[in-house]
Formats: sequence, structure tokens, C-alpha cells
Amino acid sequence: MQAPETPLSGRPLTLLMVAGEPSGDAHGAELIHALKEQHANVRVIGVGGPRMAAAGQEQLFDLTAHAVLGLTEVLRQIFKFRRFKNQVIDLARRERPDAVVLIDCSGFNLRLTPRLRKELSGSRIIYYISPQVWASRAGRVKAMQRDIDLLLSILPFEKPWFAKTAPKLNVHWVGHPLLDRIRKVDAVEPKPDCVALLPGSRRTEVESHLPVLWETARTMAREKPGLKFVLLSPNEAIQRYALDMLDRFPAPNFSFEYNIGYAISHLSRCALALVASGTASLECAMVGIPQIVIYRVHPMTFAVGRMVVKVKHLSLINVMANEFVVPEFIQDNLQPEAVAQEALALLDNPQRREAMKRRVDQIVSTLGGPGASKRAAEAILLEAAFATAG
Repeated sequence: MQAPETPLSGRPLTLLMVAGEPSGDAHGAELIHALKEQHANVRVIGVGGPRMAAAGQEQLFDLTAHAVLGLTEVLRQIFKFRRFKNQVIDLARRERPDAVVLIDCSGFNLRLTPRLRKELSGSRIIYYISPQVWASRAGRVKAMQRDIDLLLSILPFEKPWFAKTAPKLNVHWVGHPLLDRIRKVDAVEPKPDCVALLPGSRRTEVESHLPVLWETARTMAREKPGLKFVLLSPNEAIQRYALDMLDRFPAPNFSFEYNIGYAISHLSRCALALVASGTASLECAMVGIPQIVIYRVHPMTFAVGRMVVKVKHLSLINVMANEFVVPEFIQDNLQPEAVAQEALALLDNPQRREAMKRRVDQIVSTLGGPGASKRAAEAILLEAAFATAG
């Protein structure tokens, strides 16, 4: 298939991409494929993860292997991340890319952006998947407006929010990239005794959530014998870490298996998912699996978060609905007995699960249709044309 004509067709193009989390790595890989379909002579350099490397990124190092979340977790590794930033800046100086594409990972990328703006006066700076400044620390939009040439948003309410809060920021809504690879499967009948466990995509998340989920499963199995649990991990490294942890836990009193990836084939056979807040929660929503959202961070991180977070909910589904569509168990409320009782109540109430699925479907339908990666690639190529013309 011949690539469509763009303002840069036939000209060599270099893009520096930065992704620091497994979800960003997945979105970045799809974006690289879409860019190469539209522009035959594009070179992608930078940092990301194994999926972006497989898609063709000339990778300086795997930043996703160091993904952490939370104030205390970052502070413990501040010098390492400072070194990583310097390495990316050195690469930018050497290569002088036509454009920089920063993918999610606001803790790293928003600190990188002003330095890139200073060093790359002739390059366009593009941010794909907006930092959630609408939820906390809205003051960051001033720096974003100053340093970013194009913000590619994936949530429908973000563009009007930025239009009001940062009217000079160029924002383009492309839809959610998860819709490119996830489809709801109506033909698969979930098993009423099967529960998915998704403790997170970072080691720190697995360390915090897996002990709670394991004890939750044991509690549920005592009250409802015959349950089957499926532990899902985003990649092999996280799976190995999780399985090493399980060696130290009490033996299961339930049927148990583990798989890599949140594939439809895994999720769609489950009647319920116990899932850490984040991309995996949205994947469950898109597949149509009822869920209970969990999350716990270091107490200091949570205390700081309470002072700056402006939204009432943690789950994106609940944020978009501005109501509790799916149950949340956060921080001190994340107790195995409480989660188990809520999970058992949902398993024993098919009507409630169906009502949750219908409401979640309504919310997911507002995220746009498939093609976000293609639309993002088109916008990036158009923006890069300005740098080349200059």
C-alpha cells in the first residue's frame, strides 16, 4: 500500500519520541506504525520500551523498565531520572530532530519540555496524550502553553477545558488509541466464576496491590468455592516480578492461572475484574467487563495528592461520568475483606453487572472511534512540515 501524500512526502524526517510507561510504549508503537504508513522516509529515535523498539525506534535505552509512580518513589530515584533527562537532551542536541513527540509520562516529560524548547529552537514540540492538568496542578498549563507547539488530546472533554484555561495552546483531539486495538466481544459469554486480577503495569504498583488482591481472592474463595482467578501482567518482566512475589504468599485456595497482556481472549471470559486504576481499567471498560478499581500509594504521596487533586474520583470512567459508576477502593479503604465483599456482591447480582456494563458503554462511546493513531500521525506530520519549511 502506497503512503498518502503529505507536506513532507519524499523528504527525510527525524522524530525524537519519549515514552516512559508500558501504556505509552504501546501507544508509541502504534503511532510509529501509523507514521511509517503515511511517510516512507521517517526515522524515529529516542527512548521508550520494547514495543517501540520492535516498531523501529532507534532506542537509546528502555525508559519503561524504570517506570514508577508517586512522590516518594520518584524522590528515591531522582538522580537516575536526572541522568536519563540529560541523556535525552544530549541525543536531541546531536540529532536535531524535525520534531519531538512526548508521549504521556508527565512526571518525566513536562520536566524535559522546557530544556528541549531551549535546545531545539527550530524543532516542533508535540505532546501526545495530555498530562491530566485538569485533575491536578492546573498551573502547569502556563509552561505547556509556552513550550508546546501541539497538544494531541485523547479525551473529549480536554479540548474545551484547554480552550478555556490555556486559549493560546494548540490542542487537537484525536480520540483514544485504545480503540485501535480493543473491541468489545459480544459473542463471548463470560464465565460467572472467573475473576481477573490486574495489579498494575509498574513494579511499585504490583508491590502495593498484589498482596491485597491475593488475600482478596483467598477471602472470596472461602465464601464462594469454585472461583477461578486469572492474573494478568502487561509484559514478561512484570509477570516475573509478580510471580516471584507470589512465592512468598500463602498458597491459593482457588483455581489460578496467569497470562501476559490484557487481551480480549483473557478479559472477555471473566465476569469481573479487580483492576488498578489506569489504562488497564479503561481496557476493561472497552471490552465490557464489570470492574472494581483499586489503588494505593505511599502515604506521603497520597497526602500531597489530596492537596492538589481537584477531581472527586480516581477511575477515569467515574471522572468522565462525574459519579460512581464503578466501585473504587483507594488507599486506607483498600482492604481485602471490603473488596472481597463488594466483588462477591457483584458476582451474585447479574442485573447489577449488566447495568454497570450499559452505563460504561455509554461513557466509552464518547471517546471517539478507531483511528486515533492514524489521526495523531497526520497531525504530527503536518506540524513537522512547519519545522522543515522554516
